Amino acid sequence: MAEPYHSPTLEARRAQMFPVLADEEIARLRRFSAPRRYADGECLFETGKTSPGMFVVLSGTLRITGRDGHGHDRLIAELSAGGFSGEIGQLSGRRALADGVAAGAVEALLVVPEQLRALLVAEADLGEEIMRALILRRVGLIEMGAGGPVLIGAPSSPDMARLRSFLTRNGIPHLVFDPANDPDAHGFIERYAPRPEDMPLVACPDGSVLRNPAENELARCIGMLDAADAERVHDVAVVGAGPAGLATAVYAASEGLSVLVIDARAFGGQAGASARIENYLGFPTGIS
Repeated sequence: MAEPYHSPTLEARRAQMFPVLADEEIARLRRFSAPRRYADGECLFETGKTSPGMFVVLSGTLRITGRDGHGHDRLIAELSAGGFSGEIGQLSGRRALADGVAAGAVEALLVVPEQLRALLVAEADLGEEIMRALILRRVGLIEMGAGGPVLIGAPSSPDMARLRSFLTRNGIPHLVFDPANDPDAHGFIERYAPRPEDMPLVACPDGSVLRNPAENELARCIGMLDAADAERVHDVAVVGAGPAGLATAVYAASEGLSVLVIDARAFGGQAGASARIENYLGFPTGIS
């Protein structure tokens, strides 16, 4: 049996992270979903693979587990009737950061990413409850380091700092193994990195191992970057996803334009580095 994960957010805010929807709330979201049935042991979503969406359990139990970097499964939660899966990545159809397996026969509603976004807009109070849970779950996964890449190398090295900064600014869970203290890390180095310039190593959730990768290489490995559609034409391209770039993109999209936003590092810019911003889009009193 998988050992449970522990995180400060998980322990302090479990009720908000894993709320149980009432029958009336489930009835309201049915129009955004499709019914599904799963047999005992069937995998609904898997770490490192694109998740089909958010599952709302109608009957049975859905076990959510994460991988701890040593290949061991750790229990995150068990969802029964009224519980729902997912974290903030499900809004955009990103790869799953945990495994979801049916413990016995399970009936569920599947809400695909496009319909999940529509649900959050159409059902404001229900959407707020779901959104809070999705955000808190990502926070918990970051604290646990579950589902993301494992960085192997000296924590003090410049390249390790570069990769950790990239993952942290993008809100990607990750773990760091120091070969000086971790026997498993030492084994990885002997197998994959005979040369000093290959360090640090990055073990991605899909099983691939990168040697001192550039940020764009790491982003592709963990599913942050999708293959560009050469046939698609956008009305507007915004270069730089700081507060000004994001505001430009939102206003352009509100006019019905197709918008592409590009940033070399992470979305947010100043918003991710400043203690307070006085004039941020949608927040007339500022944000901090």
